[in-house]
Amino acid sequence: MTATGRRARVPRRLVALVALPFVAASALAAGVQAAASDRLPARLAVHFGAGGVPDRFESPAQFLVTVAALLLLGGAAWTVLVVRGARGGGAGTGMATAMGWGLAAFLGSISVLLLQLNADAADPAEVRLPLWHFGAALAVALTAGFLGHALVRGLVPAWPPDRESSGAERLDLPRHGRAGWARRTGSWPLLLAGLVTLCVAAALLLVSGTSWWAGIVLLLSGLPLVLMAQADVTVDQRGLTVRLSGLPWPRLSVPLDQVVTARTRSVNPLGEFGGWGYRVTPKRSGLIYRSGEALVVRRTGDGREFAVTVDDAGTAAALLNTLAERRPETR
Repeated sequence: MTATGRRARVPRRLVALVALPFVAASALAAGVQAAASDRLPARLAVHFGAGGVPDRFESPAQFLVTVAALLLLGGAAWTVLVVRGARGGGAGTGMATAMGWGLAAFLGSISVLLLQLNADAADPAEVRLPLWHFGAALAVALTAGFLGHALVRGLVPAWPPDRESSGAERLDLPRHGRAGWARRTGSWPLLLAGLVTLCVAAALLLVSGTSWWAGIVLLLSGLPLVLMAQADVTVDQRGLTVRLSGLPWPRLSVPLDQVVTARTRSVNPLGEFGGWGYRVTPKRSGLIYRSGEALVVRRTGDGREFAVTVDDAGTAAALLNTLAERRPETR
């Protein structure tokens, strides 16, 4: 028998809210380009270097394809990621949706501003990109992010769904049966920070001849963030195992013979662990992605606790207690 915890059915309304800003931004860029088609030069300034001077040019058709691909394909990938996370009833769905709205709004704003800058330009090489345009696009992105978060709370108020409390300390399992529980956990802010850092690093390495060292530093900083952003948590006959998603190593584990008791409780990352990520303190250690529900295991010997923030921790704790009690029978 395998107890994986119930995966929530994601409302279509939520899926639509996640995808909407990318489709809307793409349509807006296409509409603005169509309206200004008779005012656009044959070549558009689409990339700018130091001082806002253009260093790359594309035809209007190429620009539209690039923008549409970036928004629609990127939006599809973002929607899949958010929906996969939402199936676990994760409380970070609203924040992830807000980030998507902000990202789509930023890209859409930059696209529209580029079209406006190129309109009526006799020579696209003379087009200049004022720095304040980025500030304006960022302001639009922040506004859109808040709007997206508010829409999720207003239109999907029951999300994430309330879970039945898994307060039972044991599971009623067949005496000779086998059982397991698995769940993926992670941090959207950590993943986003890592991806943004990697994008900036790639940009510096590709387009800058003098700041390559900064690109390498950012690359080495962003890669661990991405790799640590998600983890797979498993409870089975071996005990508790936590490993970073997609990586065979490192693994954090608590064997069954070291389990004194397992329970769920709300954790405070800063107050108890001094921050987020993999944390070690004199009394406890853990993989902490957020505040709230966590699986906490007390170990034999020094009585130290190991914690991991994960949904459906009650089921995991009950199963771990049951397996630990029956361990002598299964030797």
